[in-house]
Amino acid sequence: MVCPSCGSDVGENQKYCHECGVALGAGGAAETTDSWDRPTAPLLLTAPPIVGTGGPPTEPIAEETGDPQTELSPVENDAPVIEPLSPADDVTGATFIIDDTYGPSPSILVPPDPATTATTSAPQATAEMPAVFDGSDDLAEYPTQREPFRVRVVFILALFGAIGVLMTTVADVIDIRTTRPAAGIATGSQTLADLGSDLGTAASAGAAVMVLGGLLACFGLRWGAGLAGGAGLALAGWAGLSIGLAELPIAIAESVTRTSTEDFTLRVTRDVGWWLIAGVGVIGILVFASSLRAAGHGGHRALNPLIAAVTAVASVVLACGPLIPVGDTPFSDNFRSPDANFDLPSAFFAGRLGQVALIAVAGVVGMLIVRSYGLGLAAGGTSVAIVLWVVSLAELGSRPIGIADRNPGATNTIPHAVTSVGMVSTLALLTIAAAFATYRLARRPTT
Repeated sequence: MVCPSCGSDVGENQKYCHECGVALGAGGAAETTDSWDRPTAPLLLTAPPIVGTGGPPTEPIAEETGDPQTELSPVENDAPVIEPLSPADDVTGATFIIDDTYGPSPSILVPPDPATTATTSAPQATAEMPAVFDGSDDLAEYPTQREPFRVRVVFILALFGAIGVLMTTVADVIDIRTTRPAAGIATGSQTLADLGSDLGTAASAGAAVMVLGGLLACFGLRWGAGLAGGAGLALAGWAGLSIGLAELPIAIAESVTRTSTEDFTLRVTRDVGWWLIAGVGVIGILVFASSLRAAGHGGHRALNPLIAAVTAVASVVLACGPLIPVGDTPFSDNFRSPDANFDLPSAFFAGRLGQVALIAVAGVVGMLIVRSYGLGLAAGGTSVAIVLWVVSLAELGSRPIGIADRNPGATNTIPHAVTSVGMVSTLALLTIAAAFATYRLARRPTT
C-alpha cells in the first residue's frame, strides 16, 4: 500500500504515514475528516513541558486505540523534544512559545538559554524610574534680588541740600544797620551761630542723615528713601525755625524804630545766609516728595502694628512738648506776642509750629504706613530734633536753641519734661520697631 498523499509505502494496519504524517483510513486510504486526529502530548499538572533544542524523540509516541498498542517510528523532522520539569527546576526568565509543528498546540514554556543564564541570572541593580521632576534637590531659596545701584533724584537733591547747609554755617544771615546808635537794636551782621549756637550742628546732622538715606535709596532700600524723606522734613522744619529766629531781631529793631523819639534810619538786609536757609527748606520738601516714590508696600508688612501705633503716639507727645506753657503763661502765647509793646513776627510763630508739626507728621504718617519706608520716615524726622534736644538739655554752647526754640513763658531753652519723655519714648520705640522689622523681614519667604 502506498500513502495517497506522498506515495510512500505504508503498512496494512498503519494508521499514519511515517513520511508526511497523514492519517490513513481502512485499507491504507487517507481519511477525510473535518478535523485531524492529532497526537497530543500528555499534559503535566506538576510543571509545564520544556522544549529542547531539537532532534528525534527519545521514546516513541504511543497512542491508545482499540487495536493493540502500536509504536510509531520517529518522524524525521526538527520536532522539539518535550521533557517534563521537576519542581526543583528554575524557570526564571522562561518564555512561552507556540509550537505548530504538528498543527495548533498549546503554548510551551521555553526556559532561558543556560549559556546566557549564567551571566544574567545574577542579581543586577535596576535603575529607578526617574520621577516626573527630580530636580527638587537642586532648588534653593534665594532672597529677592535687590535693584542694582542707580543714581536717583532723591540722592541728588540730598547732596544739594547738604551743600546748602554747609554754606549757611558760614554765610551772613541778616545785617541790621542804623545811622546812629539806638537802644534796644543790635546792629551788625548775624550768622547762623548768632541766632542759635546749635543750629548749625543740628542742620549738619540732618543733612548727613538725608544724604545717607538718599545713598541707600540708590541701592533700592525703601527704608533708606524714607530716611532721606524724613530728614528732608526735619530740615524743612529747621529752616522755618531758623528764619523765624532771624526775623525776630528784625521785628524788634523795627518796633524800636517806630516807638523811638530819636531820629535815625534803620536798614535791614536779609543776606545770602537767609536765602540759603530758605533754599535748604525747599530742598528738604523736594527730597521728601521724591522719596514718596519708594513708599510702596514692598510686598511685605515690615512693622508690628501695635508697636507702630505706640510709636506714633510718642511722636505726638514729642511734638506737643515744646508747646506746653510754663507757669501762668496762657497756651495762646504759642500764636501771639506776649508783650504788647512790640509784635513778634508771624514767621517766628510759623517756624515754631511748622517744626513741631513736621515732627508729628513724620512720626505719625511714617509709623501708620507700617512699612519699612515709614520706619525710615519717622526716624529721619527726628534727626534734627535729637541734636536740639541734647544740646539744650545739657545747656551746651553760648546760646543753645531747643525744639521750637523754647516753651512759652520759659526763661531758658531747657526742654520741658513732656518733651524729654516724648523724645526718650520715641527713640526707644523706634529702636524696638527697627529690631522687629529686621526680624520679620529676615523670616520672609522669598519668591
